Amino acid sequence: MKKKFMIKKILIFSLIVFSVINPLLSKQEKKLVLLFAPVSLSEVINEILFSYEKKRKKIVVKPVFMGTSQLVMQIKNGANPDLFISANENWMNYLEEKNLIIKKSKKTFVFNSLVVITNKKNKIEKIHNTSELRKLFINSKSKISLAMTNSIPAGIYAKSYLENIGVWNNISNKYVESINVRAALNFVARNDLDYGIVYKTDAIANKKVKILYHIEKDKHKKIIYPIAFLNNKPETLELYDFLLSKESLSKISKSGFKLPK
Repeated sequence: MKKKFMIKKILIFSLIVFSVINPLLSKQEKKLVLLFAPVSLSEVINEILFSYEKKRKKIVVKPVFMGTSQLVMQIKNGANPDLFISANENWMNYLEEKNLIIKKSKKTFVFNSLVVITNKKNKIEKIHNTSELRKLFINSKSKISLAMTNSIPAGIYAKSYLENIGVWNNISNKYVESINVRAALNFVARNDLDYGIVYKTDAIANKKVKILYHIEKDKHKKIIYPIAFLNNKPETLELYDFLLSKESLSKISKSGFKLPK
């Protein structure tokens, strides 16, 4: 009787231990994939990853969203993401020159465009041409909201555009720089600043701003988002293929991004 009782205790204890250890083992069996991507892709990438992880129970994807230049500097200084999406070709090329990505994996992922925005409460409804835009910026009593013009892609493209339409020198002391394009948009969304230049996709997604003007694509370098992987692990390649799949690209297209033909 005593022996049976002991056996029963051992079995119960074994079941308790198994119930505690089994979830931990399951977690350990899961493969972690680290994805670096620009903040302008955060919503749609999170939507894609939600769908991906439902199908791939043994893969956990950890996305990190920041300004592209911040992500690149992290990689340069030793961060080891499995995949990287850049909002700018030059930054991806920089990593390629330093042999920090696998060159054959570099592909054009999506395209974006720039728009001029204002707060929804602002009475101005639309700008019709470049001449009107020049006057608006030069005469504005408010500073213009831009992402950092020397490092953040949205800011680099915006500065290039303003130079090409001949207004940059007139507003050189009339703009505020932000650490990424979302921060630049938020200055306008909060009504702290009257105008900003941001990505079209970000403007569409924010209900507190409206688009005044679609910036001409031939007045600045094409806004290309390249993708690449940094290792050949099976789980890396699997996510890479999923991001480039029709299912994922369809979601991205619905967010306002343009796809490669």
